[in-house]
Amino acid sequence: MNILSLYFKRWVVEDLQRDGLYYDLAYAGAMLLTALLMPALGALSDHTRKKRLFLFLCTVSCCVAIGIVPILPESLIVIVMLAFAIATFCYEGGMVFYNALLYSVSEGNEARYVSGFGVALGYLGSIAGMILVLPWVTGELFGLDIPWHDAGGKDASFLPSAVLFMLFAIPVFVWVRERPELVKNRGIRFRKAYAEVWEGIKDTRRYPGVLRFLVADYFFEDAVATVILNIGIFSSLVIGFSDAELTVFLIISTTFAMVGSMVIGRISRRVSLKKVMTTIIWGWVITLLLFMFIENTVLIYFLGCLIGILLGGLWTVSRPLLGEMVPQDELGRFFGLYSLSGRAAAVIGPIMWGSIVYLFNPARPVGEAVTELLGMTGPAADKLPYRLAVLSLLIMMVIGLVIFRKLPERKAEG
Repeated sequence: MNILSLYFKRWVVEDLQRDGLYYDLAYAGAMLLTALLMPALGALSDHTRKKRLFLFLCTVSCCVAIGIVPILPESLIVIVMLAFAIATFCYEGGMVFYNALLYSVSEGNEARYVSGFGVALGYLGSIAGMILVLPWVTGELFGLDIPWHDAGGKDASFLPSAVLFMLFAIPVFVWVRERPELVKNRGIRFRKAYAEVWEGIKDTRRYPGVLRFLVADYFFEDAVATVILNIGIFSSLVIGFSDAELTVFLIISTTFAMVGSMVIGRISRRVSLKKVMTTIIWGWVITLLLFMFIENTVLIYFLGCLIGILLGGLWTVSRPLLGEMVPQDELGRFFGLYSLSGRAAAVIGPIMWGSIVYLFNPARPVGEAVTELLGMTGPAADKLPYRLAVLSLLIMMVIGLVIFRKLPERKAEG
């Protein structure tokens, strides 16, 4: 929340006065590396009880990489973005092993609820992180100046966010134990792991719906990942939120994501996951459409609440939806493919957003021609590139929904 959604891109664009494509390309590069490596690492983890170890290494590396950004010279923007890319790669890579541990702490339809509960606690952590880090950014605590006032600014959020992330991760390393029966009893090497990934792609017909789900998820993740990365800068430059208003907006949205995750997780124990997912995606389509045109602050807050619910619901439902279609002892491999789908989308989405904003900027030839054709001037013309970028996300959601509609339906048990 603090790094990807709230502060880092705004720091690059608003404070360092760099083009947003620096951020978009660094993020896309990290996602590409994740897509290339994590499916094989997920397959490796199926053959050993070391998912927690892989998760620990990814978490520590992420925290170190983002924590050192404030001490790097701002003029060396390539080095700064490299550290950000490493942190992003480690964060996203760790999610492969975290997701695969879901069935070590739950099973059957109960995993649907546990997935929602886990997502909800994640959003609670996001809220806590925003609140706890805000004094470092503003230099104020309850309206009073605090000693590190001179160190205030968006970049002052990076180190405390890294420390809090590490602290909040400790429970999974202390209390979660991987179930032995979910581990394959044979050794495997990295080359063989890639062979297993390729076999998994070829053999998805043995598990009806898996390939269709992964392709549809590509388009869903394309839109969602781009929303997460750009909601902060969209709210700042298009809607006009201040830092304080943006923090309140994200806290409210995240609160609804937390509640939505819990409620949808409970509902999904008794309702078809396909029906729940279809409803969620239709909600995304409608909300993104409204975001393109509405500027009323009250309605924007309402849409923020909907985005929170839909985001929490999507992540709550998608993991058990895949987990119920594949063998339990191959979860690492298939969650690696799940990561491949989502991370490949996260390569395209941010670059697509950044390219649209770049090309349709009124200061550039294409943007100037379009705004003149539409008769737009001033603030309306400046906001047009961002609204067109939102339109591209809406199209991605619709394409994914069309593919997802033919997914075989599996009724909830019990």
